[in-house]
Amino acid sequence: QGVRSSRRSAGGAADDMTAAAVDPSMMNVWGDFMADESTTTTTTAASTNDQAASTSKPAATTPSSTSSSPSGPRSYALPIQPPKATPGLLAQTGTLDASVPGRSSISKTPATHEFECPTLLFPQSIFGSITTTTKIAHIATSPTSCHSVAITTDGMAFGWGRNETGQLGLGYTSAVVPLPTQLSIPGEEGEITFVAAGVGKYHTILVGSNGIAYASGGNVCGQLGINNGGVKQIEKFRKCAVMGQVVGDTGGGEDEDDVNVKIVQVSCGEEVSALICSSGHLYTTGSSEHGLLGNGETGEYIITAGRLGYANCAKFTRRSIFVQSEADATAAAGGTTAVGGGVDSSGKVKCVPLEDGGQISLASISCGKNHFVAVEAATTSGTDVPRVFTWGSGDYGCLGHGIQADEYYPRLVGALRGPMFASNHPVDAVAGSNCSLVRTKNGHVYYVGKHRQVGEATMRFTLIDALANNSHNVVAIGAGSATVFCSTKAGVTVSWGMGSHGELGYGTGENKSSAKPKFVNVLDSCLVSAVACGMGHTLFLISNEDAEDAKALKKVPKVEKDDIAQFVEQIKGKKSDAGADEPAKKKQKSKKK
Repeated sequence: QGVRSSRRSAGGAADDMTAAAVDPSMMNVWGDFMADESTTTTTTAASTNDQAASTSKPAATTPSSTSSSPSGPRSYALPIQPPKATPGLLAQTGTLDASVPGRSSISKTPATHEFECPTLLFPQSIFGSITTTTKIAHIATSPTSCHSVAITTDGMAFGWGRNETGQLGLGYTSAVVPLPTQLSIPGEEGEITFVAAGVGKYHTILVGSNGIAYASGGNVCGQLGINNGGVKQIEKFRKCAVMGQVVGDTGGGEDEDDVNVKIVQVSCGEEVSALICSSGHLYTTGSSEHGLLGNGETGEYIITAGRLGYANCAKFTRRSIFVQSEADATAAAGGTTAVGGGVDSSGKVKCVPLEDGGQISLASISCGKNHFVAVEAATTSGTDVPRVFTWGSGDYGCLGHGIQADEYYPRLVGALRGPMFASNHPVDAVAGSNCSLVRTKNGHVYYVGKHRQVGEATMRFTLIDALANNSHNVVAIGAGSATVFCSTKAGVTVSWGMGSHGELGYGTGENKSSAKPKFVNVLDSCLVSAVACGMGHTLFLISNEDAEDAKALKKVPKVEKDDIAQFVEQIKGKKSDAGADEPAKKKQKSKKK
């Protein structure tokens, strides 16, 4: 058994990452993921889960009035661009019946709309014709969402999946939209093209090429950012309200559609949303629970006995305070922290604001269920190592600070800086439900948190040895509700976790879970430029540029509209089942902020 090192090595490849490739004793906390499920210590796993689930977490940090930034403000390479991936063909593994995940199991005999391996979605009947296929430039789903969005190279957006709260912006609610359907903005003159999309559990946000964001769906916590917390749901896309953004003639030229704050990226959690503008500034709206807004508080208040409310936000507001632990600040300045130092009398970590916080520019952001991870933009000199910031819920240590505690401000991850990252700096990151992954310039991936129900959590960012030790250069990463994916430059894709609906992509008759990275055989030799993991499904962008790509794609199955015609007819008579996943959906009471 050998580990694949080239996209031309399809023949005779092993199904699993070879155990001999990595010495488990050298892998520390990562060893849990590389161990077989049968060897997991049940007692340890249970005690860890109980502790994580039952602990009521205070804010991890106590801000200090002293600021720290030894290097001073940075000169960034601007403007920040929309998400970039090599355009390709759209594929999905998992189910097209978005009413099922989280509510019932997949059938033992997969139907035509249930994919147990990556399958090309409608390359001719929707995204092309008999002779040509329209390439996809961007894909979006999230760990808590059962709906998805794909954007073509010419800027058209298509949505499909669960639509019980009008999250697809089609003007109506329905249990499922089974086929990718073109999305548009009502009332706008001319056709708006799109560059990015973000989806939460109940909502969707599209970013237009005009720099304006549009939202639709559930708005219980103000996550749509339409500056109206009293509206709990909308079924058509509406323009988002962004602090400081002026739409119209801004004096920048003759274009009447100029905007002074141009939005280029978006990411959504369960009930929270974040935007990044072309200057790299951060804007958030929605639920303030866990400190998700990054404004230093939750605004928690008592509604009635045993019921709490939060001071949620209904408008995208800029967040410009970034912090680091006092210990990290001291270490960066060349000092040392005394034993027992760096914490206050209650045991909370002392943090200090970064002096350059107001000037920090972010290059990318990703939201899990209830936490964010963001990577700083590169500088013009190229000598400053981009910093990684996390905030929100600290369940299972998914923020990477070594503790299970919430962070109310974007906090610098001290473990991802220093000499070892000088020439191999972080370039992007993704957040799963309760885990985070960071990818570096040389294609190494660092993991923290937990994405499987069994085993212990990884409390600090740890290198995925199974990939790095075998010289895999990872170019795309994804994390879902219980899944993790890594795709390499050599045409290798691996996944691990739990996927009862086939979202791991192993194929018919294969296991629905894996404790260690396992090859997605159908994608062997396929160059995957982007992965997006949702609930009950996973999306891929697969390169189709040359003859070698075409050869690799021959073994990837495809589905067209006629193949699932019976399923589409069944869906038409299916009633919306909104609220069936209660009590997962929080009934927060919004309070103006």
